[in-house]
Amino acid sequence: MLVTASPMDNSPNTLSVVEEEATNVTDIDDAFPPHVDTSNIVIQPESPTSKKQALKTFAEVNTLLQAGRKREAKLIIRENAWPLNNGIRAQLWPALCDQHAHGKNMLDGFYWDMVNQVFGTTELPEKSIMLPPFVDSTHCLSYNLTRKGRNVADRIVSVLGYACPDITYSPSLYPLTALLLHFVPEEECYHCMATLVAAKEKMFITQTKLLYEVTWKTVEQITKKHVKSAAVHLARHCSGSRAERIYMDWIWWILQLLPFQHLVRVMDCFLHEGIKVFYRVAMAIVLLFYKHSSPQNSEWMNEISKNGIDAALSKFCRQMPVTPAKFLRTAFGIRGLSSAYISRVFLRTEMSLKSKSVLTGSRSLARSRSTDNLPTSQSQVNIQMMSHTLTIREVCEKRPYADYRVSLTHG
Repeated sequence: MLVTASPMDNSPNTLSVVEEEATNVTDIDDAFPPHVDTSNIVIQPESPTSKKQALKTFAEVNTLLQAGRKREAKLIIRENAWPLNNGIRAQLWPALCDQHAHGKNMLDGFYWDMVNQVFGTTELPEKSIMLPPFVDSTHCLSYNLTRKGRNVADRIVSVLGYACPDITYSPSLYPLTALLLHFVPEEECYHCMATLVAAKEKMFITQTKLLYEVTWKTVEQITKKHVKSAAVHLARHCSGSRAERIYMDWIWWILQLLPFQHLVRVMDCFLHEGIKVFYRVAMAIVLLFYKHSSPQNSEWMNEISKNGIDAALSKFCRQMPVTPAKFLRTAFGIRGLSSAYISRVFLRTEMSLKSKSVLTGSRSLARSRSTDNLPTSQSQVNIQMMSHTLTIREVCEKRPYADYRVSLTHG
């Protein structure tokens, strides 16, 4: 399916915009890499919030990013619903990730050096790859990747596990890698993920069990405060302790259940703004579910009565009855959610869980580390320096998870 740019006048500036847009909107089979199965991808062209404006080009967004005009870039990314077959994401997503990098950039060819060290070859293995211990095997979501695409995702995540030994629990890391692979090449995908893992100013990916628990408790608290009626509605239809624990699945409402076109638009914003976008999106899901299921005669209330709240909410996410544009407007329309406020709730929750863990002597969070202890870009540089002088066995002897890494070489 081909989506063309909006008709415009024939001024030279306008023509150049139309030409760039034309090169960015292609047939679906040409819009994705070969390791993506396009048979289930539905293209629904959309326009910016203001119908009179053309979709912004990568050059326009990148100019703002390079100038450090992050707020203007944020508004453009939120408002421009680029269709899935618009080629902008091949450039936009890496650029959004790059802005969060700090310290020295990885050397060209670093990823393939790492692949060669871990696997002994840069050829893609035919048999399955052992994934790092931090991966949740029940949520290795691959979306529209082919078998080869899944093998590429496995390889990227495995190299990340080898390069970032401080990651102890990170269920969202594999799905995010798979999503990036729909639009960017393997090496660039690795660089994007390594940057998000090491980001300091914003959080993108939780990397310990402690922080994973902190996020769902944060979502629960801010939902109950800022979309109170919707939260009460959700709790009313939960039995016992499920009223609290339903929020444990919040990240999978987004990464596993949302339609692909909605998820990709969420990712556009997430890669620029960080995990707070996911918080808002989770709240938008609860709010929209409330609006569609609160009338007693609604199909969604009937769904709750018939199959229970969990099944109804899951089905609602899958069938999301609003467009991606309206979905994001709902998420970003929730008031009072400043980054500073969310950070306060997050830190308060983190301290509470840490103190509770100490008081109870719980071992469930024993391997968790503080945010100050997350891997930095410096750890990547250290690995780089080591990789030129040591064999993989020698590196394994000097770093944690030696048994996991050595097993990779014998795959």
